[in-house]
Amino acid sequence: MKIKVIPEDFIVKELIDIKYVPDGPYRIYLLKKRHWNTMDALKFIARENKVPLSRIGSGGRKDRHALTYQYISVPKRYELKFERPNVKLEFVGFSEDFVSPAILEGNYFEITLRKIEPEKEEKIRERLSEVEKFGYPNFFDDQRFGSVEDPEEFFAEKVVKRHYNGALKLYFTVIHPEDKREEKERKKEIERLWGNWQEVLSLCRTRVERDIIKILQEGTSKKKFVSALNAIPKEELSMFFSAYQSFLWNRTLEKLLPLFAEELFSVKGKIMNYTFYRSLLPEKLKALSKLEIPTVSSRIPEAAPEVKRAIEEVLAERGVKPSDFNLKKIRKSFFKSFMRPAIVFPKELYVGPFQQDDLYPGYKKVTLKFTLPPGSFATMMVKSLGI
Repeated sequence: MKIKVIPEDFIVKELIDIKYVPDGPYRIYLLKKRHWNTMDALKFIARENKVPLSRIGSGGRKDRHALTYQYISVPKRYELKFERPNVKLEFVGFSEDFVSPAILEGNYFEITLRKIEPEKEEKIRERLSEVEKFGYPNFFDDQRFGSVEDPEEFFAEKVVKRHYNGALKLYFTVIHPEDKREEKERKKEIERLWGNWQEVLSLCRTRVERDIIKILQEGTSKKKFVSALNAIPKEELSMFFSAYQSFLWNRTLEKLLPLFAEELFSVKGKIMNYTFYRSLLPEKLKALSKLEIPTVSSRIPEAAPEVKRAIEEVLAERGVKPSDFNLKKIRKSFFKSFMRPAIVFPKELYVGPFQQDDLYPGYKKVTLKFTLPPGSFATMMVKSLGI
């Protein structure tokens, strides 16, 4: 089975709670895009309109391998204009409020599953019925781990452990599958030359990379390493920190699921396998539906005893403790804890007819339509089908 074969196979529309007024302090725009991730689009929009990136409000990041609709805002004194192939910005109106995660109500999805073996149609229907009734684990999906290639090599974990040199080396040298051969060779050479700052400087390609290495040329004291980390843009640091928090949260949920479900199965992911259940007993469904798990920070909110134990086990396995997450010297970003439901239910689930797949002769396709709360992954629902 395949998803995201073409952008129109994965449509996401942001649902927001915002009131429009004739002349408010913020301009609201609808950003329609494909083949672009949200952060890259916002950077280009900010640059072309000479607007500080920090003044552009948005509710969340949307996948590049999709057709996505989301809202952004800027203070009224700025006016945005931007249209490129695969990116379109449309003025919607004025508002008293700006766009942020706080006004998100959820996301509407239209997903086309392709290359379905005809004999699996009934199994998919059954699983969708189970998912609608029992929900599915609210894991953060692989998109959250785009900056990570090895579960033992988290940039943020190295920072939390105060392994600053290791974190910076990772920043420069992680090789991603989509990297072209020339970029892979560049990163391998930087790894080989790490510590020879003049040589590394000659291999730098971005202003941020050059700024970091120039700081390290002045010395490699702990203070200099911290200064170099603070040269990394806030958006990137936040992404690294978020990826690590998400991984720890996923591991916590993974430990908790056997307490509630018996018939479990696993689906392979980028850096970890995801555990799913098929059904739940009524009392277990009720309990799991109410269960919330906090993301890890130096101040973790109160949680159920079994959740606290699971978090403690996960942190012990990683060799860290909550107090390590208090990064007083990293100024641009920080770890903030929030509660996240353990499971999620797709709302208003519509399963279209199974049809002949126009792109894969001999196979079938089907379109699903549903909404999810903010921060929940539709791709995880697809994984939960176990196909």
